[in-house]
Amino acid sequence: SSKEDRPPDELTGHAFRDALRLLFILVRGSAPHPSPTEQWDRVFLGEKRALAIDFWLRYPDYLADQLLSLYETDGDPVLFDAAKRILVEDEPDVRLVKMIRWQRGAFDDLQTSLAILGFRGLAKPMRRKQANGHIYEYLTGPLARSFLEEAVKDQPELGWYERQTGLALRVATDKSGSALKDIHYAEEEYAKTPYGESIPSITDRVIKRIKTIEGVDA
Repeated sequence: SSKEDRPPDELTGHAFRDALRLLFILVRGSAPHPSPTEQWDRVFLGEKRALAIDFWLRYPDYLADQLLSLYETDGDPVLFDAAKRILVEDEPDVRLVKMIRWQRGAFDDLQTSLAILGFRGLAKPMRRKQANGHIYEYLTGPLARSFLEEAVKDQPELGWYERQTGLALRVATDKSGSALKDIHYAEEEYAKTPYGESIPSITDRVIKRIKTIEGVDA
């Protein structure tokens, strides 16, 4: 349904969910700030990188596919178990938050989430000039870290975001936003999605891939 069709309380719920998911990404994917202050001591670099990682939280089946690729590369059974868990727990259906494909790939406006986080003093977006343009930076600090720790402690089900962010960051490593987008485009279903349409699920394909790895006839 469109935003106009949803009741105000549902819109508010979606907004806070999106803001919380973004905060996990900005905090867990951050690095020490080169010029830290008491309030802001960590920095996450790149809007495109944030969106690319967010895509894997919003589309667990695509994350599972990347975890399987990593597993086939280094053989870490933790990666295979994580991918399988995503499918066993129906995360691609239960946790799906659709994204629209635009000219530069999956995109969603982060401004509402950033406004919520900024109002609470949890994150601060910055725009820094570079030789070839500019880059967005997102500052966080002790308040954001303690907020997430308390949130998970008070509502253990939010630990899903913690776990999923960790898995997405394991796929992302220190790659740039552009490099992560290249990984997205390597997925045929993603690349062939027409502009303006929702990116489709790849759950069935990932299930078959898991069965193949396990030696089970798909």
